Amino acid sequence: MKLPTSWQMKRLEKLVQFSSGGTPSKAKPEFWQGNIPWISAATMHQQEILTSELHISEDGLKAGSKLAKENDLLLLVRGSMLWRKVPICICKRDVAFNQDVKALRINGKITPSYLLYWFLAHQRFLLNKVVGTGIGAGKFDLDELKALDIPLPPLPEQKAIADLLSTWDEAIEKTERLIQAKEKRLDAYARDLFDRKNDGKYEGWKVVKLKTVLNEHGDKSTGAEEVFSVSVHKGLVNQIEHLGRSFSAANTDNYNCVHYGDIVYTKSPTGDFPLGIVKQSYAKKKVIVSPLYGVFTPRTFNLGIVLDFYFSSPTRARNYLFPIVQKGAKNTIAITNKTFLSKALHLPVDEKAQKAVAVFVYAARGEIDLLKQLADKYKTQKRGLMQKMLTGEWRVKPEIVNQYMEA
Repeated sequence: MKLPTSWQMKRLEKLVQFSSGGTPSKAKPEFWQGNIPWISAATMHQQEILTSELHISEDGLKAGSKLAKENDLLLLVRGSMLWRKVPICICKRDVAFNQDVKALRINGKITPSYLLYWFLAHQRFLLNKVVGTGIGAGKFDLDELKALDIPLPPLPEQKAIADLLSTWDEAIEKTERLIQAKEKRLDAYARDLFDRKNDGKYEGWKVVKLKTVLNEHGDKSTGAEEVFSVSVHKGLVNQIEHLGRSFSAANTDNYNCVHYGDIVYTKSPTGDFPLGIVKQSYAKKKVIVSPLYGVFTPRTFNLGIVLDFYFSSPTRARNYLFPIVQKGAKNTIAITNKTFLSKALHLPVDEKAQKAVAVFVYAARGEIDLLKQLADKYKTQKRGLMQKMLTGEWRVKPEIVNQYMEA
């Protein structure tokens, strides 16, 4: 890699000082009753560290841990998380940390934010350096970390690059906060509809058995349809796109057709507590699912949205499905169409009431989906910027860099 003439290549050990943390004895409660945040892998999910669920005292710090100062970087160097990502964070206050984490204290040749972005931009490269510990966790070799080559622009350009990238971080954070707020609003609406005693609050609602509002159409495969599966987060998806390959039988004659707006549920729930998936199909074309799924047509499309909304809560899905699970041979568990339809729910039976719920849910979900797409777009742009700007391929304009020159 050819660097700009004003840049240098420096080994990481020339730019930072490494220090190790530790864990105070859990047998001494007084060590865990302080106000010093104690950082482990479980805390390292954000780029900035301010606090933690666990705190230690000054005595706990002296007895087994170590302090990372504000603007130090914390890098996870051992743990199962390293097989998926390389957590690294910048300390926004003094914190303690455990033995699986290294603190990187920078010297005057590099800024902490610039180094943070370098690590974030090289996740795939760093993951290739992770080796096994013999107990299932991954780890970094400290000598290899120290030998990492870091492209180093002058300090003003480092600061300009970091500030530019932080603009994307702010956009991502703002968008994700908005997503969370809208999801909370939608969840609150669901709780108000389904989880509280309405006492006639909503006109056109009644307690009805599902067999009165769902029909089992029983259309079978013609052999020309695409095979779909049901995903907790994505609903009905093409099986190959979702699972990487087809798991369908050679003969799909007994597979069930799914029409637009149908309700599909898993007959064999999984999980510690039997938990099935109930989703409405939005596939524009006719598709098929295996006999492991039950398929129903709701009385109205809007009622299908209401039912999909009801079962979007894992708790509500579990509460509905758990009592009707039947144990079969070899401890298998299953639900039949008859038992699925036998239970009752408080639902809008009046079409006007159904439409009111469907319009709100459809609009809210549409807003959330658009915001998620926007957040993904920002993340993609940020990754591209990091790859270009941290190698010197793209440069910050000199007039902007000059604003970071010290007087």
